[in-house]
Amino acid sequence: MKSIVIEKPNTLTIETRALPQPAPGEVRIKVKLAGICGSDSHIYRGHNPFAKYPRVIGHEFFGVIDAVGDNVNRDRIGERVSVDPVISCGHCYPCSVGKPNVCTSLVVLGVHRDGGFSEYAVAPARNAHRIPDSIADHHAVMVEPFTIAANVTG
Repeated sequence: MKSIVIEKPNTLTIETRALPQPAPGEVRIKVKLAGICGSDSHIYRGHNPFAKYPRVIGHEFFGVIDAVGDNVNRDRIGERVSVDPVISCGHCYPCSVGKPNVCTSLVVLGVHRDGGFSEYAVAPARNAHRIPDSIADHHAVMVEPFTIAANVTG
């Protein structure tokens, strides 16, 4: 599969990589669309102190589940999904008060772990949210940025 990789700050390559396999509790998504954000630009320029390199950026993405790991219902294969890039523990104090974005063991797809600027990506099944067929692909890719705006405005 093809992936856009930030090797190190200011160095971008297109690589052929092995198809990722979903671990238990994860899904693999065939990425249809990915948005680009200022955060991606900061990682490219080396201005995100949390980014790990090399990194496939892209935390705003949408696609179709094409494989599932153990403990994930196979009925999810074929489901159109938007991915929440925030992977949280669900147990620490911030998570317990509804603030998973500041989880004490926070992992963000496209920052700490490879994101959606690839033909395929893996994510926890709980982070892959079904998108109804009535929502067009070009709108579905905007779910993550919309949720940021909704969270900020309360």
